[in-house]
Amino acid sequence: LVTIGISIIAADLMLAIWTGTTYQFQPPEWLFGAAELPVISVIKSSGDAVYIMYPIYRLSVLAAAVAVGIGLWLFLNRTRIGMMIRAGVNDREMLSASGVNVQLVFALVFGLAGFAGVVGGTALSIAPGEDIRYLLASLIVVIVGGLGSVPGAAIGALLIGLAEQFGLAYFPTYGVVLTFLIMVVTLAVRPQGLMGGR
Repeated sequence: LVTIGISIIAADLMLAIWTGTTYQFQPPEWLFGAAELPVISVIKSSGDAVYIMYPIYRLSVLAAAVAVGIGLWLFLNRTRIGMMIRAGVNDREMLSASGVNVQLVFALVFGLAGFAGVVGGTALSIAPGEDIRYLLASLIVVIVGGLGSVPGAAIGALLIGLAEQFGLAYFPTYGVVLTFLIMVVTLAVRPQGLMGGR
C-alpha cells in the first residue's frame, strides 16, 4: 500500500509540474542534419548515383542502442552486480537472506530503465497514456525474444520494429496486427521465445 501511495503521489506531482500536454525532448544541436550512406537509392539519367541521406540522430541512437545492448549483456553476465540482479529476479528472498540489499539493487535497475526512457524520449513523443503503448510493445518483444535473454530482446525488438514500420507503410489500418501475429506464431512454434531457455 505504501508503494502504491508513493506512486500515486509521484504521478500527481509530475502532472502538476509538466501538465497533461505532449512533450518531446530535443536532441543536442550537433545531432541535427543528415549523413550520406553508401547505399544508392536512384541512378540519374546522366549516370550519377544518388545516395540515401539518413538523419544523424537516428544513426546515433542506433549506435547507442548497440553499445548499450552489448554493455548490458556484459554487465548482467560478467559482473557481481549483474549476478545479484539475475539472482533477485529468480529468488528475491534467498538473495535478501544472503545479506544483499535487494531494494538498492532494484533501484539501480530502475535507474538504468530511466536512462533508456530519456534516450527514447528524444525520438518518441511523451504524453499521458503513452506508457501503455510502450509497455505493450515491450511485453511483445520479451515474449518473442525470450525471457532473460538480452540477444533475444534485441532480435525481438528488431522483428517487432520492422513489422510495425512495414505495417504502417503498406496497410496502416491493420499494421498493428503484424506485431501480434508475430507473437502468436512465436508462442505456437516456440513458446519460450526465440532465444529463451526452457
